[in-house]
Amino acid sequence: MITEEKNANSRILLKRLKQALSEQGEAQARLDEIVKLIASSMESEVCSIYLRRNDDVMELYATEGLLTTAVHYSQLEIGQGLVGRIAASAEPIKTSNVKKAKGFRYLPETGEEKYKSFLGVPIQRLGKMLGVLVIQNLLEREYSDDEVYGLEIVAMVIAEMAELGVFTGSDDKHKLSQEKKATFSTVGLIGKEGVSLGTTVLLEPQIKITDPVADNPIREKAKLSVALTRLKKELSDSTNKKYLKQKGEFLEILETHKLLIEDKSWLNRMEESIDNGLSATVAVEKEQTATKTRIATVKNYYFRERLYEFYEISNTLLKILTKQKSKLNLNRIDCPILIARNISPLELISMREHLNGIILEEGSVGSHTTIVCRALNIPLIIQAKSITENTNHKDKVILDGDQGIVHIRPEEEIIRAYTSKLAMRTKAQKSFLALRKLSAVSIDGIKISLMINAGLMADLPSLVESGAEGVGLYRTELQFLVSNTVPKRAQQAQIYSKVLDSARGLPVFFRTLDIGSDKVLPSITPEIEPNPALGWRAIRLSLEKSGVLKMQAQALIRGASGRKLNIVIPLVTKPSEFDQAKSIILAEIAKEKRRKRPIPKSIKVGTMLEVPSLAFAPNSFFASVDFIMVGGNDLKQFFFAADRENEKVRRRYDVLSTSFLSFLTLIHEKCEKFNIPLSFCGEDAGKPIEALVLSAIGFKTLSMQPDCIGPIKALLRSVSLSEVRSLINKCMKENTETVRPKITNYLASINK
Repeated sequence: MITEEKNANSRILLKRLKQALSEQGEAQARLDEIVKLIASSMESEVCSIYLRRNDDVMELYATEGLLTTAVHYSQLEIGQGLVGRIAASAEPIKTSNVKKAKGFRYLPETGEEKYKSFLGVPIQRLGKMLGVLVIQNLLEREYSDDEVYGLEIVAMVIAEMAELGVFTGSDDKHKLSQEKKATFSTVGLIGKEGVSLGTTVLLEPQIKITDPVADNPIREKAKLSVALTRLKKELSDSTNKKYLKQKGEFLEILETHKLLIEDKSWLNRMEESIDNGLSATVAVEKEQTATKTRIATVKNYYFRERLYEFYEISNTLLKILTKQKSKLNLNRIDCPILIARNISPLELISMREHLNGIILEEGSVGSHTTIVCRALNIPLIIQAKSITENTNHKDKVILDGDQGIVHIRPEEEIIRAYTSKLAMRTKAQKSFLALRKLSAVSIDGIKISLMINAGLMADLPSLVESGAEGVGLYRTELQFLVSNTVPKRAQQAQIYSKVLDSARGLPVFFRTLDIGSDKVLPSITPEIEPNPALGWRAIRLSLEKSGVLKMQAQALIRGASGRKLNIVIPLVTKPSEFDQAKSIILAEIAKEKRRKRPIPKSIKVGTMLEVPSLAFAPNSFFASVDFIMVGGNDLKQFFFAADRENEKVRRRYDVLSTSFLSFLTLIHEKCEKFNIPLSFCGEDAGKPIEALVLSAIGFKTLSMQPDCIGPIKALLRSVSLSEVRSLINKCMKENTETVRPKITNYLASINK
């Protein structure tokens, strides 16, 4: 009974707000009427609305109870005072004694010193912070959760109307329209290198809601129910598609989404918003906005991924409710470049054949999406600030993944410069194709084996096209990451068999599951760790979950089907970890032999060297390992104590520093002493100057992205590695911090 009364009161308030918003008159008059209505309904002496300006300042736009002279005068920066804290965190703040609240800042011009209680909630829409709604009381008041929720409902309506510009004058709206048509540039982080010119495609629906308030909750719930039914049908149709049944790559993710739609708490929250007076569309938006806020606060990668799934489902639901196409038609768009806050690997792979690039407002360098982009060779920029709100559908765009720069609606001069750059790059690629069948042999006769990194079946055609000599690193976890359960042994074996078939006799090095840290399997509940990169991951996890390692070993053995098999163990830090893993693999071979199944023609088990401690292992370890593969990305972050996910430090240190090269030389000398094949894989292997230096200090095998093979082969064939080695030795004797300047000058001199 109390709930029904509460819902009725909420609907009455929203109905009054709707009426006030629909009345003719100045924007300020509307705002003044709104704060009066809210203060009266919430039984508060004060109600204030702060709106965010373009310069990230929260300005008091309207108030009931505070001094009216403070309107359009009082300001707080994001993070400053309680209002600024709410804007920064997107979370409500309530207190019965405002002076004791953390971060409280008194604004004398408002006359607020006599009010003790404070409740503020964010005014936000789809992750965009628009302002803050505040109520205050003279006496100490403990605001209930229901009151917080009720104010959030009101804030949602204000957010919808703020987006429509009803609180600003016509001049402001015209200015906003003009700004969105002007050139916009932003800098993000490089997810995958590459340059692309094209047309923007917005992943998320552009929704303008003219009526966020609904009078008939029963009708709105029916709309929501119909939309959910259609959403379930779309997912069912997707899971029944013939190609998914054959490949089985993403079936489990779709099935998980079907289960998420049935989540009772998710449905109950949306229905409660409808009962309080919101339309079905805004109820979904409110839940999506709340999910977005939770994503920003959750540190655990696994739980953040689950929240993203709810966010993605809400997107599709909004498209259905607003009668937009739920699937993008990219065929009719010239060179489509996707713009989004984020995108799941599933969505990315479904569009991979059409995309020329992706620009994300969020994302991380180690996310599943970034890994898949690298595998599919799609240029990617992440953390491109404000890109979604400054982009229209079908804008011209330049994605410079080499520099991390985005140009929306660029000037003709910029377009000409990039068109010329791409033409030169295309010409160079043609010259690289002519080298495809030639070996990477330096002028002084040193041969370097160039191999590709892979992890999806889509990578493998690049093996032949690039002229690579094999797959230097096959990341088996990528197939796991796009599945909601651990793929069955037979399914894994089939994948590994196809990989070897595609290699046509060239060597393939399969790395066992490198999961944990930034790569979390939905099927394995992760540990919540303060520093996951140094925690329960890779071989540590695999040895504890030995059943998974045993099953993968069986699948690799069966996939080899009598052919040569190379297995790499990731993140080994001490010999006993390698010994345990190798013994599990050899035990599985013995079992297969007893079962009269084909066993590999030869088996080699090696290790990734990603942790400095392994370089100082006892000689017995080097005598037992079949090969060593330096994992440059992890080794660099541990050597320099620079988190590869932290942009402030990850580019601060140079892989060509003499200290790091001295350490790599030590590794090379140990491998030479024990006659152990040594290779280097990681992003630095695919950079020309870095690849040249690595080759000169003794790495005879480099593994990289397929598109890097041509440029590096061309460079290696044009230089004397012994001359480069002499330059490196000279730098080390002179105590130079990095060899980069000397190598750059050397290359400039031979290219004159």
